[in-house]
Amino acid sequence: MRKKMAMPLLMTALLLALPAGAADTGLTNPESDGYLQWLHSLEKAVEGRQKNGLEEGNLLFPFDHPGWQGIEVQPYRHLSISKAIGELEREWQLRGQDRTESPLVALANARNYMNLSEFDSSLVWYGKATELDTEGNFLREVRREKMAAAVAQRDSLAVQECITNTIGNSAVTGQESEFILALRWALVMRDQETVDLLLQKIRQDGSNLPDRLRFWVAYAYGWRQDRLTAMTHLRVLVQSGGLSRDLAESQRAWVLKAIPDFLFLEGQQDAARQLYEVMAGSSLPRLASWGHYQIANLDLLDGRYLRASEGFNRICEAKRQGSWQDHACAMTGLASEMERLKSEGEPYGVSAFYRP
Repeated sequence: MRKKMAMPLLMTALLLALPAGAADTGLTNPESDGYLQWLHSLEKAVEGRQKNGLEEGNLLFPFDHPGWQGIEVQPYRHLSISKAIGELEREWQLRGQDRTESPLVALANARNYMNLSEFDSSLVWYGKATELDTEGNFLREVRREKMAAAVAQRDSLAVQECITNTIGNSAVTGQESEFILALRWALVMRDQETVDLLLQKIRQDGSNLPDRLRFWVAYAYGWRQDRLTAMTHLRVLVQSGGLSRDLAESQRAWVLKAIPDFLFLEGQQDAARQLYEVMAGSSLPRLASWGHYQIANLDLLDGRYLRASEGFNRICEAKRQGSWQDHACAMTGLASEMERLKSEGEPYGVSAFYRP
């Protein structure tokens, strides 16, 4: 019994420890309009995809290849690549101008090995391509692809070398895809020092960030618990309107959840509640369920224990959308008990300790 009560009691303590409702500094009118557009756009995108029987279109890490496109059966593809590698490795020193070593051929070899998932050999050829490309004609391609190959190989030393080179270059512009990959790798590895270095470089040199990089910057700041800076980037994202912004559906949904969550955690409960109520009316089950769940948490904070208990119970009995529903189930009974204590204590003046 004690174990069952420990988690809901802990969560209740954390909720009650949140800062008191601050002055309402929620979203501006343009930001609110953009938030509604984001939600409507996402709902339409999911509806259209599901109507056509399509899977969600995610770009697979670390190569950013679409995972939803069907790959035709090509039984001789790997055999052809292997043959091409053999021929290029035998002849590559004779290729190029004046029969000198060619960075283009080295890059072709690197890509062929990458297509065969032989990432260690691919890294060798990417290194050779970098060495030979004295004019920097293939610099952008080599940097991004070499880092992706190092991530796929799980060669942390090679990844850190790539990240160091990326940070050391003059500007973020032109390296956005490398910064995205570097941030994602550092977040996966929970490498706080590397995340901080990347964010510092972006903060110094990055001004007009592309939306996809801005998303990962906001996500990284959120991971670092710097919610105010994360919100600065999220506000820019939603104010730009409801297009996909090169983000996957799950990433767009994270933006819609993160904004009210960060407002909630910063003590701006009224502003957060307004967005949760919008989210609760969504046609997307996971977002709607999360909106109802957070509204119940806000009711608990406001001392509306009966409403909170009913809200938690509704989430507990709904179709399962996430592990947080286990907490809702536990909080159902706890909120009911708090309502009972409040009502029974009113004749003795206990109600003075509760907010109306």
